[in-house]
Amino acid sequence: MPAPLTDRSAARWLARAALVALVTSCAPARVVVRGQELPVAEAEGLVRVDLSAERAALDGLPPAERAARLEAFAARYPGVPAAAEAQHEAARAWRAAGDVPRSAAALGRLLVDHPLYPEATQAKYELALTDLELGRARDGLATLGSLYGRLPEVERAAAARATAEAAEAARAWPEAVRWWGEAALRSTAGPAREAALARVEQVVDARLDGLAVARLLESLPQDSPALPTVAMKRCRILVHVRDWAGAEAAARDLLSRWPTSPWAADAQAALDRLARLTAVRPDVVGVAVPLSGPFKRWGEVILQGIGLALGEGAGVRLAIRDTRGEPDGAASAIEQLALEEGAIVVIGGVANAEAERAAATAEELGVPLLSLSKLEGVTEAGPFVFQHMLTAGAQARALADLFMGKRGLKRFAVMYPQVAYGVELAGAFWDEVEARGGEVRAAESYPIDRTTFTPLVKEMVGKRWLDERTDFVEGAREVAAREPDPFRRRKALEKLRDGLAPVVDFDAVLIADFARNVKLITPALAVEDVLTTTCLPDEVRRVEKTTGRRDLRAVQLLGGNGWGSDPSLFDLAPGGAGRHVRCAVFVDGFFAGSTRPETRRFADAYQRKYGAAPSILEASAYDAVKLARAVIEGGQARTRAALRDGLAGVKGFKGATGDLTVGPTRVVEKELFFLTLDRDGLRELTRAELASPGAGGGER
Repeated sequence: MPAPLTDRSAARWLARAALVALVTSCAPARVVVRGQELPVAEAEGLVRVDLSAERAALDGLPPAERAARLEAFAARYPGVPAAAEAQHEAARAWRAAGDVPRSAAALGRLLVDHPLYPEATQAKYELALTDLELGRARDGLATLGSLYGRLPEVERAAAARATAEAAEAARAWPEAVRWWGEAALRSTAGPAREAALARVEQVVDARLDGLAVARLLESLPQDSPALPTVAMKRCRILVHVRDWAGAEAAARDLLSRWPTSPWAADAQAALDRLARLTAVRPDVVGVAVPLSGPFKRWGEVILQGIGLALGEGAGVRLAIRDTRGEPDGAASAIEQLALEEGAIVVIGGVANAEAERAAATAEELGVPLLSLSKLEGVTEAGPFVFQHMLTAGAQARALADLFMGKRGLKRFAVMYPQVAYGVELAGAFWDEVEARGGEVRAAESYPIDRTTFTPLVKEMVGKRWLDERTDFVEGAREVAAREPDPFRRRKALEKLRDGLAPVVDFDAVLIADFARNVKLITPALAVEDVLTTTCLPDEVRRVEKTTGRRDLRAVQLLGGNGWGSDPSLFDLAPGGAGRHVRCAVFVDGFFAGSTRPETRRFADAYQRKYGAAPSILEASAYDAVKLARAVIEGGQARTRAALRDGLAGVKGFKGATGDLTVGPTRVVEKELFFLTLDRDGLRELTRAELASPGAGGGER
């Protein structure tokens, strides 16, 4: 039998017991019946006759009226056993009338006034049920637990169910499992038993942590039908925390003790899964990438980069699964690679939609994942998840390091589209600027499909809302005083407006967008006299002479890796878009035209094999495999945990995307590529230029 719950309700019962003792000691020795004062023992027979007559008179009356008259009858004969029966019947009549509070009060008086009442256990049971109905779950739970063992066998199934419901209402989840198990034990095979066991499963799965499960396994009665469910939960918890030996022992124990349990099949499946999970093939590298669906092309080029890395040695072999670019597909692919192929590491989780699920699955299975997603925070899934892909945060930090840390810029304007790429990059850069004591003086966002940017630039440089500019307001006042003719006044105001200088109170403009919109935004900046030719002082002087303004100052134009999405942005032919991005600097995680030795070697090899220049996807996949191979072939990793530790210790690894170091959050850190456009075309900034305090990319 389950042990009763002890809580503050016990104190209430102690108080009741003290009151019972006090009342009993003061109970009347004699009572008046039919006008005679008689000893209680002699009065009992007459009161019982009168009670029979009273019952007959009450037959057919509404429950509330019957209850009131029975209570009045009981009050006339304190201490007489027959009066206790009347009080009990009154409590039941109040309950039948729907007045649960008065029923509870009547039962309380019964138990205090008649502590030796033969049906006291039943009355306490009924009082506990009224407590539950009145929301006093813990009181009801304490009462039910204390009297359960004294109830008749025929009532115990219902009482156990009531106690389980009381435990749930009190949020005493281990007690709920205990009592639902008792309810199942006391129920005959059929719907009632199945319902109780189903509730055991629901509570165990949703409400119990590892400590509660362990305690229940030790404290539940050995005949409790809840035990197999709790034991299976324990096995799953051990799998979750990657205690493979403990999980195997738990599954075998369940099979041994409850071979016919509904959980036996699950325990056997867990053993089979554990056997596959712990059977690691140290030479197998898993690849989980989209090979169908909208991201199919990503998966194809990633495999090309991986293939190039594998061609440079034969230390490992590949196992490949299609993720479809979807969360479920990624989870299934990683599970198959871990359980069916025994992969010691998995590379993939590319699309943002699948990245988190891929990371969670890899962490659950304890298989290292080198994620190729740019999603921020993907490594937060746990210590088995690494990330090797350019993120918005990495780009923002690199730009801020160069232009704030080395070149001393403090004030910025930001333009970005209302899509994830733009919002993430602009937000990350804004955070970096403010964290370093800088200021974002202007910010303009727009739909990704916008085609006209002049109004946004006008607003950014104070040429749209002219009534907020003192120089225009004063000039307009002078024009109004000087020109009475409406036509001439309008022409003078237009000239005044067109001659206004832009308010350029920022040192640089970040366009956190793709090349398509950069080709539209940069001409709009030029039209509004926002000079961005920081590396061409002669050009600045020419504009000064043309406009007659001596206060011109070029601002630095900045961008992210989205600029590299269309090479035509850097076209320097007459009429090409390149003339508007001369001197701009944008950051990327890979540049096929780089002169870095490892980058050059990879790019040339890729060009020879596939006839095209590689992108960051192929380069990152190439590096990921090279990293994994270096750890595997270095003899450091025969298990997944060892490979995880080996990856975590990587420092200064020479890769196509740079010198790679795994940081404390397991994100691969490296020196990014800063690119600029000069008269010879797109090129990477040299180390000397990056170290220089001067602005711009530099013309050479």
